[in-house]
Amino acid sequence: MQQYSFFAYNQDFSLFGSQHLMVLIVLVLLSVGLPFFSKKFLSPSQQLWLGRIMAVCISFWALAYVVIKLWLGDFNHQTDLPFDICNISGVLLPFLMWKPRFRVHEILYFWVLAGTLQAIITPHLYNGFPNYIFIKYWIVHGGLVIYVIYATIVFDLKPNLKSIWRAFVALQFYVVFVLIINLLLGSNYVYLLGKPPVASALDYLGPWPWYLLVCEGLVLVLFFIVYSPIRLFSKI
Repeated sequence: MQQYSFFAYNQDFSLFGSQHLMVLIVLVLLSVGLPFFSKKFLSPSQQLWLGRIMAVCISFWALAYVVIKLWLGDFNHQTDLPFDICNISGVLLPFLMWKPRFRVHEILYFWVLAGTLQAIITPHLYNGFPNYIFIKYWIVHGGLVIYVIYATIVFDLKPNLKSIWRAFVALQFYVVFVLIINLLLGSNYVYLLGKPPVASALDYLGPWPWYLLVCEGLVLVLFFIVYSPIRLFSKI
């Protein structure tokens, strides 16, 4: 299958290179344009179905990645299962938000914008278009950000200050769940049991396990930062 560019691995992606900048432009346009178009031209039923289509598309690609890896014989259960916060949110999105609910969305809002947004600005990605990893990466990560902004505006699901703490508590349950998975599989999803084998921002946060506590504090800071647009626009 390596003769097909969709499956062939490459090294065509570079941070803030042409492909990265093009994706960022598209994401900004969709993040602004889809809510505007939906509010102006679609009925509530159509708005709901557009959100559902987005959610199914994101979930499909998060799962398709695993299927393709299995098909190619490249699958590694210690790295390729959808247990990081972006992928697990993507897989579950249609089930969590088929009927949009505030209690679910307030958690997704902070998880996605505080976590996934970083993966968009500084992606850990090597394969460029049209490789399937590139396509999956941006549909899942970019799609989650677009969806969360869409749902916040179109369905009027605006988090509040209490939402920050509920999202933080939910994150602790998620961390415990992934920790159990890591212990069972011998994996290191979310780098709970050690730092990445390559240089990363975690290198500046102290040794294991202390960098996990530092990350907890940084997460809260990021939650308050991504809440600031809600606070700002609510005063306008």
